[in-house]
Amino acid sequence: MVEMPFGVPGWKWKVGRFGYIMENEPSYEEIKAKAKALLEKATKGPAWHCRCGTVHVPLLVDGEIVGELWEDVEPRELEVGAYWHGKWGTKVQLVKDGRVVGLLWLA
Repeated sequence: MVEMPFGVPGWKWKVGRFGYIMENEPSYEEIKAKAKALLEKATKGPAWHCRCGTVHVPLLVDGEIVGELWEDVEPRELEVGAYWHGKWGTKVQLVKDGRVVGLLWLA
Protein backbone atom coordinates (compact mmCIF):
# COMPACT_ATOMS: atom_id res chain seq x y z
CA MET A 1 0.00 0.00 0.00
CA VAL A 2 1.27 3.45 -0.91
CA GLU A 3 1.28 5.83 2.04
CA MET A 4 -0.30 9.20 1.36
CA PRO A 5 -0.03 12.23 3.61
CA PHE A 6 -3.09 12.96 5.74
CA GLY A 7 -5.58 15.29 4.08
CA VAL A 8 -4.68 14.62 0.43
CA PRO A 9 -7.73 15.59 -1.70
CA GLY A 10 -9.48 12.68 -3.38
CA TRP A 11 -8.64 10.17 -0.67
CA LYS A 12 -10.53 9.03 2.40
CA TRP A 13 -9.87 6.74 5.34
CA LYS A 14 -11.48 3.31 5.42
CA VAL A 15 -11.35 0.62 8.08
CA GLY A 16 -9.39 -2.36 6.79
CA ARG A 17 -8.49 -5.74 8.21
CA PHE A 18 -5.40 -4.40 9.98
CA GLY A 19 -6.53 -0.85 10.78
CA TYR A 20 -7.28 2.15 8.63
CA ILE A 21 -6.45 2.25 4.93
CA MET A 22 -6.99 4.96 2.34
CA GLU A 23 -9.26 4.57 -0.63
CA ASN A 24 -9.85 6.78 -3.66
CA GLU A 25 -13.00 8.89 -3.37
CA PRO A 26 -15.40 9.38 -6.34
CA SER A 27 -15.57 12.82 -7.94
CA TYR A 28 -18.44 15.25 -7.40
CA GLU A 29 -19.61 14.64 -10.98
CA GLU A 30 -19.94 10.88 -10.29
CA ILE A 31 -21.85 11.54 -7.07
CA LYS A 32 -24.10 14.06 -8.81
CA ALA A 33 -24.88 11.64 -11.67
CA LYS A 34 -25.77 8.81 -9.24
CA ALA A 35 -27.94 11.13 -7.16
CA LYS A 36 -29.77 12.51 -10.22
CA ALA A 37 -30.43 8.97 -11.49
CA LEU A 38 -31.94 8.01 -8.12
CA LEU A 39 -34.06 11.16 -7.98
CA GLU A 40 -35.50 10.38 -11.43
CA LYS A 41 -36.77 7.02 -10.11
CA ALA A 42 -37.75 8.20 -6.62
CA THR A 43 -41.30 8.53 -5.35
CA LYS A 44 -42.51 10.10 -2.13
CA GLY A 45 -43.72 7.86 0.66
CA PRO A 46 -46.25 8.77 3.35
CA ALA A 47 -45.30 11.90 5.28
CA TRP A 48 -45.09 11.86 9.06
CA HIS A 49 -44.42 14.45 11.77
CA CYS A 50 -42.10 13.98 14.72
CA ARG A 51 -42.93 15.34 18.19
CA CYS A 52 -41.03 18.56 17.49
CA GLY A 53 -43.27 19.26 14.46
CA THR A 54 -40.74 18.51 11.71
CA VAL A 55 -42.16 16.95 8.54
CA HIS A 56 -40.43 13.80 7.23
CA VAL A 57 -41.19 12.52 3.74
CA PRO A 58 -39.31 9.33 2.79
CA LEU A 59 -37.93 8.99 -0.74
CA LEU A 60 -38.55 5.50 -2.11
CA VAL A 61 -36.99 3.57 -5.00
CA ASP A 62 -38.40 0.08 -5.57
CA GLY A 63 -39.92 0.09 -2.08
CA GLU A 64 -36.64 0.96 -0.31
CA ILE A 65 -36.03 4.22 1.51
CA VAL A 66 -33.12 6.02 -0.18
CA GLY A 67 -33.55 9.45 1.35
CA GLU A 68 -35.73 11.86 3.22
CA LEU A 69 -37.31 15.26 2.58
CA TRP A 70 -38.21 17.82 5.22
CA GLU A 71 -40.60 19.68 2.92
CA ASP A 72 -43.22 18.44 0.49
CA VAL A 73 -41.38 18.99 -2.83
CA GLU A 74 -41.14 16.91 -5.99
CA PRO A 75 -37.93 14.82 -6.20
CA ARG A 76 -37.35 15.72 -9.87
CA GLU A 77 -37.25 19.45 -9.02
CA LEU A 78 -34.34 19.05 -6.58
CA GLU A 79 -30.71 19.94 -7.14
CA VAL A 80 -27.74 18.04 -5.77
CA GLY A 81 -25.78 19.93 -3.12
CA ALA A 82 -22.79 19.06 -0.98
CA TYR A 83 -21.98 15.48 -0.02
CA TRP A 84 -19.92 13.63 2.56
CA HIS A 85 -18.84 10.07 3.18
CA GLY A 86 -19.77 8.27 6.36
CA LYS A 87 -19.52 4.83 7.84
CA TRP A 88 -22.59 3.60 5.92
CA GLY A 89 -22.09 5.31 2.56
CA THR A 90 -22.41 8.76 1.02
CA LYS A 91 -24.98 11.35 2.05
CA VAL A 92 -25.99 14.02 -0.47
CA GLN A 93 -27.81 17.25 0.33
CA LEU A 94 -30.97 17.88 -1.70
CA VAL A 95 -31.47 21.57 -2.50
CA LYS A 96 -34.54 23.54 -3.60
CA ASP A 97 -34.36 27.32 -4.17
CA GLY A 98 -30.99 27.53 -2.39
CA ARG A 99 -32.19 25.72 0.76
CA VAL A 100 -31.37 22.19 1.89
CA VAL A 101 -34.69 20.34 2.03
CA GLY A 102 -33.51 16.76 2.49
CA LEU A 103 -30.84 14.08 2.19
CA LEU A 104 -30.20 11.22 -0.20
CA TRP A 105 -28.18 8.14 0.80
CA LEU A 106 -25.90 6.50 -1.78
CA ALA A 107 -24.45 3.06 -1.06
